[in-house]
Amino acid sequence: MGKRRIKKKQKQKIIRSAVTLGILIIVALLSLILKPWDNSGSSNLGDGRDLNPSDLQVHYIDVGQADSILIRVPSENGQLNMLIDAGAPLRESSKDKVITEYLAGLGIDTLHYMIITHPHFDHASAAAEVIEAVNVQNLILPECEATQAFWIDMFEAMEAKNLEYIPSEMGDTYQIGEASFEILGPVDLSLGEDNPNNYSVVVRLDYGKTSFLFTGDAEVESEEAMLKAQPASKFKCDVLKVGHHGAANATSEALLAAAKPSLAIIQCGEGNSYGHPTQLILDRLADANVPVRRTDLEGTIIICSDKKEVYPANK
Repeated sequence: MGKRRIKKKQKQKIIRSAVTLGILIIVALLSLILKPWDNSGSSNLGDGRDLNPSDLQVHYIDVGQADSILIRVPSENGQLNMLIDAGAPLRESSKDKVITEYLAGLGIDTLHYMIITHPHFDHASAAAEVIEAVNVQNLILPECEATQAFWIDMFEAMEAKNLEYIPSEMGDTYQIGEASFEILGPVDLSLGEDNPNNYSVVVRLDYGKTSFLFTGDAEVESEEAMLKAQPASKFKCDVLKVGHHGAANATSEALLAAAKPSLAIIQCGEGNSYGHPTQLILDRLADANVPVRRTDLEGTIIICSDKKEVYPANK
């Protein structure tokens, strides 16, 4: 009798161990699939909503390893439009029509403001094409010199349309519909002489109680200059466009601490040769509990605001 009881207990113990092991394996597999530690592609902004023309829309357009952002602002006379950067991926034609076709698809024939942050191919190569295709009412550029063909093409397109540019100046503010935006950088143009990324025009846009920060490719040196020249509160935002496609030389801990974003957007190309976004920046954002969304993983991303909160748009 005693031996049978022992065998029975041993069998029950083996079964319990097997069940426990099975549960652990299932949990491990689910963790690998769901990656609960990875904040990439997730957000805490709640459920998506359908696009509403009475709300602000920010379109982070998928242009590969490049930048282009369309902002649609409600006004008494319908939506007003603003474009930040018009880049095509490196080693690809600037005449790929992605941006102009995107604008045409939305029925946009006028840009009330256009900002080209700095003279790099992946931010400015389609600028001439945009100027030729639509009515650009106001163009803001950094005060810098550049000799690249796409930059010259842009100025020739401006001349053909009798369009003059507005030099970016820290502290200048502009009204567009029910929103406003302020130029926060560059502060020190000398930083861009050896590194054009530091010419980047940095803009904070406010809509009601919500705000968006657009950083171009501004690197740490430019970030430090801006933070030194202005209160940290100027950089507070709900949504941060991560600098330089998620490169390690931008989006410093100091800038992130000042911005305190609820969401970060990274514009980069799938499988790009630069390794963007870097693990350093992804870890930095994770440590700050900032969810990340990426155009290389999702394509074009649209974030909206109803003046009280920001939310993702349904596609």
